Amino acid sequence: MKYDIYFHNDFDGRASAAVMLAFFISRGDTVARFLPVDYTIKPHWTKEDFFKKKNIAGGAGNPAVVVDFLYHPGATFWFDHHETTFKQASREKRFKPDRSHRIDAAYPSCCHLVLDSLVKGFGFKPSLHIKELARWLDIVDGALYRSARQTIEMKEPALQINEFIERYKGENSLSWLIELLATRTLSRAAKDSRVARAVSAIRKKRAGDLSFYRRSLRHDGKTVYLDLTVHPGRELRFAPFFLHPDVTYALVLKRKSRGMVHVGVSSNPWRRRACKLHIGELLKRYGGGGHRYVGGVEVKGKARAIALRDRFIKILNDAR
Repeated sequence: MKYDIYFHNDFDGRASAAVMLAFFISRGDTVARFLPVDYTIKPHWTKEDFFKKKNIAGGAGNPAVVVDFLYHPGATFWFDHHETTFKQASREKRFKPDRSHRIDAAYPSCCHLVLDSLVKGFGFKPSLHIKELARWLDIVDGALYRSARQTIEMKEPALQINEFIERYKGENSLSWLIELLATRTLSRAAKDSRVARAVSAIRKKRAGDLSFYRRSLRHDGKTVYLDLTVHPGRELRFAPFFLHPDVTYALVLKRKSRGMVHVGVSSNPWRRRACKLHIGELLKRYGGGGHRYVGGVEVKGKARAIALRDRFIKILNDAR
């Protein structure tokens, strides 16, 4: 059997796709296409026949695997750990979990959910490097780091690969990296010349990026915020909390494709008790979603994004 894998356009999505690939290899199946998706695709995702013909994501009618992304009833396999995954009440009502279709928001990463689902539901016997991948994705996607400094120094291979993906993903599937993650250790994947060269370049500009954050972060109550729409490639997700350890929330604007702007909202992983709102549920009311402590929403145009950012800042600062 030949599949198309749709995955959220980040490390957890790619790691989840890598686990699916390792599973398919173990039973003699293949993957035709690796297709990164984000919330800009939502208007098309609502179509019931999305997977049945060539679509905007680039799929072309193979059985669809969807990981770390919104539920679609046409998916042959679907695994997600986002509480806000159901964007249509009718789909949520019809959803019936089984071994090929699972949601469990208790998992820090979708990668780990996919692995456990394949082991329990299909008898998949993962290699040690796949188990290591799932363990590290719990840390990366669940923001379970020891400190903000650990994310800045990025000594560990998983953190280097995450940084590489965040800087170079664009709308590129990085299918070669997914294949590496499915078949090699994180250490081997991080030593690949394409990753190693990029990480070396990232390290050289890290001091400049931190200096940019010091100059550009704006402080408002319990929140700091930053506009990256005109500074692509400078995102350091945890730099706000490294530079301002006492703040509770950080917001960032990033430009996406097709005129969309991403409003990202996160809470300080080292001050969880201070986060008084479920961020994913808050953003769901505005067409986005996420987890309890982090989420995002994508809207058309920067003016709309700025208005939402300012509204979120007020809501977060007023939360008790």
